[in-house]
Amino acid sequence: MKFLKIAVIVLILVCFASCKDAQEPETLGYVVAIGIDMPKDEEKGYNITLQFANPDKISGGSNESGGKGGEESIENISVLAPDIYPAINIANHIISKKFVLSHTKLIVFSDEVAKKGVSEFLETINRSVEIRPNIYFAVCKGTAKEFLEAVNPKTEVNPVRYYTMIFENDYSGFIPQNMSRDFFLFFSSDEKGAVVPICAAMKKEKEPEYADSGYQYEVGDYTAGEIETGSSEIQVAGMAVFDGDKKIAEIGDIKTEIFNILTGEYQSSYVSYNFGDETPVTVMQMQKKRPKIRVDTSSKTPKIEITLFLESEITQGSTKGIIENELDAFSEVAAAEITRQAMEFLEETKMLGTDIVGFGSVAKRKFKTIGDFEAYNWKERYKTAQIDVKVEFSVRRTGLVVRS
Repeated sequence: MKFLKIAVIVLILVCFASCKDAQEPETLGYVVAIGIDMPKDEEKGYNITLQFANPDKISGGSNESGGKGGEESIENISVLAPDIYPAINIANHIISKKFVLSHTKLIVFSDEVAKKGVSEFLETINRSVEIRPNIYFAVCKGTAKEFLEAVNPKTEVNPVRYYTMIFENDYSGFIPQNMSRDFFLFFSSDEKGAVVPICAAMKKEKEPEYADSGYQYEVGDYTAGEIETGSSEIQVAGMAVFDGDKKIAEIGDIKTEIFNILTGEYQSSYVSYNFGDETPVTVMQMQKKRPKIRVDTSSKTPKIEITLFLESEITQGSTKGIIENELDAFSEVAAAEITRQAMEFLEETKMLGTDIVGFGSVAKRKFKTIGDFEAYNWKERYKTAQIDVKVEFSVRRTGLVVRS
């Protein structure tokens, strides 16, 4: 009898340890990106494009180049559906896979959808047990379907890593460095406005406006779709500004870099400065530490003070512009130029009526209760705020270049 009891217990444990819902990888379709477009006339719902990985073409080796495997590592299917999960259900009956969203990295809204509002999708995404909070949202100029179909990961076999390298690049400040969780936190908040990157799969539409002096000399103030590449491959540059769940404006890549500096999300990038010399000075610019922000809400007109801490290493420049005696002067002029750019950017956000930097998060600490903060009406007060920007800019590791 004792042995019988042991046998029964072992049998029960084996049953509990079994994987009843286990499925082989080749039976699953791993959705890596989702595109959402408005339907054609008289159609209801949305045109939803699911981009899924082709496991047979993904080696997973970090040292292998994409090549032909990279180009064929993803496939797309578009269906008409009212929401994301109904689209998944339809796609399951078209492709011989069970689609899962646990590896989704990007959700792209067309410009038309973004202007209409994305709140109905946010509820679905927020409730999903599959979609992770570290995915990216983006707004596409043109259709999301065109963008996803133009994605061609030649240098990466793994499509998830491909999107990670584009949207989480620490060495460029030309897109906002924030995940979808930030959008969820602030799109309906009074303390901060929401932004997302802009992407496109289209040839340039217009000539860019070049900065002929000061910060980012002769670099075009692009948004995606305006960069001359000689082809119509995908581009990601600039950011879309939201008021609530609706897109209200676009901001170019240079001002987006200023935005990242103001929010403390900037890491480093190459920046060219010109102050009347024939040869611009190019530096590797880095954010030394996060900005210091102070907000005074003692009156109806809030007073905001922000101090930025930047340092740089010279990579190119004329001998005249970077000699030892001129380094302090260069630092002062560079700081003044960043201050000017930051003030222009912040004045633009005030005119848009949205505090996308997040000064409201600091202002909120001045109030005893959430009700007191809401009564202050930060969103309206920000439009008249007095802002003072200070920049501490230093040049380091000059080495022998200053003696050349």
